[in-house]
Amino acid sequence: MHLVVLTPVLDDWLSAQQVLQRLDAAFTGRTETLSVLLVDDGSTEVPSLDFARGPYAKLQSVEVLKLKKNLGHQRAIAVGLCSINATTPCDAVVVMDSDGEDDPSDVVNLVERLSQLRGSEKTPLPIIFAERTRRSESVAFRLGYTGYRLLHYLLTGRGIRFGNFSIIPHARLGALTTEPMLWNHYAASVAGSRLPYTTIPSHRGKRLAGKSRLNFLSLIIHGLSALSCYNEIIGVRLIIISSFLFAVSVLGILATLLLRLGTDLPLPGWTSLFAGLLVIFLVQVITLASNFTMQIISARSAQPFLPMRDYVWYVDGIQPCYKQSA
Repeated sequence: MHLVVLTPVLDDWLSAQQVLQRLDAAFTGRTETLSVLLVDDGSTEVPSLDFARGPYAKLQSVEVLKLKKNLGHQRAIAVGLCSINATTPCDAVVVMDSDGEDDPSDVVNLVERLSQLRGSEKTPLPIIFAERTRRSESVAFRLGYTGYRLLHYLLTGRGIRFGNFSIIPHARLGALTTEPMLWNHYAASVAGSRLPYTTIPSHRGKRLAGKSRLNFLSLIIHGLSALSCYNEIIGVRLIIISSFLFAVSVLGILATLLLRLGTDLPLPGWTSLFAGLLVIFLVQVITLASNFTMQIISARSAQPFLPMRDYVWYVDGIQPCYKQSA
């Protein structure tokens, strides 16, 4: 089996260098061969001249795919997958981070699970994600992540416990790279497009060098990018909620009018204010429901961004860094 390891890099060349060494060590003595494609997501720092010179026992080549501008982690992955699908023959693609938080030794576990499924002739072969069983972040981060997972489940009806770390059978690349949602979020696009996938347990490692550039704002954008892959599901759910609130508002207004006009019961002075607030709330619910409906219709009729067709506009070139001698 020949694997291509895809990993985005933003200035974190020291960690990426150690990841290359650990990947090579993890596969020493195994029959698989590896090539590595690092996607340079608009780095301002230049890697050292001996960044990936080796020597390596299992890595056949290391290349850097340079992007014309910083696109962000998810879109860098999308461009890398499209480039591999278009130019690089392989049996499978491993997607992982370049900072060491995705443990290179867990790549072996992903490969072994894929080999098991191939050996059992199970069709179609799924994309296999590394599901986190233990995280290394702070308590505050984990609380925030738990809240995000709860919100994700309430809005989409689907839980999520995995990120980008995964292995993709080559036969799945064609469908994946023609999925418009891939441009926003890789993992969510797989789940949202109903491509077959499964998970294996793994733990989150620690950064090998440098400091993470992921801040609170980046985390929110990352979460919104994932939710955007379910825009139709979220829109329909919000329309249903709006319809329920509409019905409650109408019943409240009718009940207030019947009590005031149809009975002699003494009503407090705030009843009219309450009815007025219900009318305002009803107008807002109608407006929100209309907006959700029009957004769904507009999204389905618009020409989407097609990663496999459009990714070339962001590629500045491919730089070979290492090639194993024959």
